[in-house]
Amino acid sequence: MVKKVIAIALYSIRQWTAEIRIFLLFTLMIMFIWNDIIVIGRFASMMDMYTNPLVFSFYSSDPVKQLILFSGIIFLFSDAPFINQNQPYVMIRSRRLPWVLGQILYIMIASAVYYLVLMCVSVIVLLPDATFATNGWGKIINTLAQTNAGEQINLPFGIGEKITTFYSPVEAFLLSFLLNWGVAVSIGLLIFLISMKISKMVGLLSAAVILFWDLLVVNALPVKSCYFSPVTLSRLEALDVAGVSAAPNITYALAFLGVCVAFLSALLIISVRKQSIEIMTEI
Repeated sequence: MVKKVIAIALYSIRQWTAEIRIFLLFTLMIMFIWNDIIVIGRFASMMDMYTNPLVFSFYSSDPVKQLILFSGIIFLFSDAPFINQNQPYVMIRSRRLPWVLGQILYIMIASAVYYLVLMCVSVIVLLPDATFATNGWGKIINTLAQTNAGEQINLPFGIGEKITTFYSPVEAFLLSFLLNWGVAVSIGLLIFLISMKISKMVGLLSAAVILFWDLLVVNALPVKSCYFSPVTLSRLEALDVAGVSAAPNITYALAFLGVCVAFLSALLIISVRKQSIEIMTEI
């Protein structure tokens, strides 16, 4: 069954080559990130210094930038429950359980590819003015974190001093990937589940509610509401590191997202086993 699951997931990934919307999504997101992060490279060039290029953790800690990145995830999975003209034959040959497991694996792989591509782009943008041989975060990033230099150069996102103080560049980069990937997978599974059980529109709206719930948490609700906001939990800057605030810590964030993924996956498996055969003939 493992081979069937992997084959189904890879089949869904290969479908990207025939979809112009996937090409447009990655093109727009790459341009979006490139245009924002190149400002740091220009600042480093102006200062005649090299910068550490692992800046994605700062970028993904900006609520507005993150809203746009997760909107891309919603668009990526907007075709859930992934039943195109060939999928009924795939389901008949593989049976329901391997099919749904394959789609869960597809969501995990697709989310990882999405964020790995964008994170790699954030590094590539800075390579002409970057080095990995900086002492910690290096003078450029520390200057942006500790002064108002970011405002002076019109940097469109903040460089948080909390991240530079408590995390090394590699730690922040890897943790940002895990947190954002966990939320992306959770959103993808939620869209898949609700689209299959109710409708695509309701599935997409449910995912949008998660994004806008984060905006409420950031702008209006008390700090403890962060505990129940997946998007908020994916921002390193929003998490408590030293145990001095009411905000959740990194362990809670990783555990919460892990439980979300496991719970939604279990619901999908149960739902598919009980699902009417009509889902195979919707299209």
